[in-house]
Amino acid sequence: MGKGPIDVVAGVITWKDRVLLHQRRKGDTLEGTWEFPGGKVEEGEGQKEALKREILEELNLEIEVKEKLGEVVHRYPHIHIRLIAYKALAQRGEMESREGRCLWVRPHEVKNYLLSPADSRLWRKIKGALGQE
Repeated sequence: MGKGPIDVVAGVITWKDRVLLHQRRKGDTLEGTWEFPGGKVEEGEGQKEALKREILEELNLEIEVKEKLGEVVHRYPHIHIRLIAYKALAQRGEMESREGRCLWVRPHEVKNYLLSPADSRLWRKIKGALGQE
């Protein structure tokens, strides 16, 4: 059990003046909560590469990954993660979610959505970088 956290990348993906939120589907762990889309970094894969792959697989959306915004380490009962956020730009506004519901929201509206615990901590840490205090 001495393993460290698993690296998970999250995209703070913007399109025009909106940011993308993803809702975990019914039956998933943390079902109904919202998060910044992304996924696990596979062995031998870079973080930016993993984020581009995950977003293309899950949402059929191509993104341009920009700077790292921050990270948090969070221990859930079922998994220990290091959630690493990158700013990213969507190449278009349409996507096809294969794993839940997605919405484009204004950054100041993020607080109106029940974020997963790790994403909530991450958002509190990085929102200033997006001009959202």
